[in-house]
Amino acid sequence: MRFSRAVTQKIDLLYLLTYKEIALKYKRTMLGIFWSLLNPLLMSLVFFVAFRIFMRFKIENYTFFLLSALFPWNWFLSSIIISSRSLVDNVTLIKKVIFPRQYMVVSVILAQMVHLLFSLPILLVFAYASAEGPSWKWLIGIPLLMFVQFLFTFGAALVISICNTFFRDIEYLVGVFLNLIFWMTPITYPMSAIPEKYHPLFLLNPLANLISSWRELMLHNRILWKNIGLAFATALIFLLVGLKVFAKLERRLDEVL
Repeated sequence: MRFSRAVTQKIDLLYLLTYKEIALKYKRTMLGIFWSLLNPLLMSLVFFVAFRIFMRFKIENYTFFLLSALFPWNWFLSSIIISSRSLVDNVTLIKKVIFPRQYMVVSVILAQMVHLLFSLPILLVFAYASAEGPSWKWLIGIPLLMFVQFLFTFGAALVISICNTFFRDIEYLVGVFLNLIFWMTPITYPMSAIPEKYHPLFLLNPLANLISSWRELMLHNRILWKNIGLAFATALIFLLVGLKVFAKLERRLDEVL
């Protein structure tokens, strides 16, 4: 009975923290959560003009090709950027209430995941407009990819958020590093555009495996089990490292906040 009550309390707390993240971000905005959809849509328009019109990338359904990668990328990007300050920006709450500090990071990732869920109907429309259309594999692939990406993002965000409390320069370095990762991940271009000898190097990037898997699922209804398996193994490593680093540095959290 006590165990179930404790679990319920933790779930309620996580829900409230996640709701707070969503509510505060879109407070006093007219479009609210739909701003999260406009960002990747506008980005896809810019990349469409740059790569499809000016550089003349010969990729069929290029808008769908972009969005199938930009929406998952946007989940990762916003989760990392916001979670880097999740502990620093909630000093009062952390010092007044006793709860697992990791919840601050989890709530950020879950709040940004809601934006991804809102984007799925848009991808569904593009899928129906394409030749193949969606299939039942989406029911397996989407939850699986979301789970793997959540683990990877959580592990990375734990390290970044706790380290940023000690070294505030990290939040600025994160932006530069994320920009580098963006261009090293096949988002605006296909893997086939990369010389084959560099493929193993690119596949060391877990986001390359994830984005390729998202795109193949959306565009061709294929589940890339090998890519997902590699991404899952990497995600577990990141998660274990993140939990260990966070647990070690959390002991001194009150001193630096």
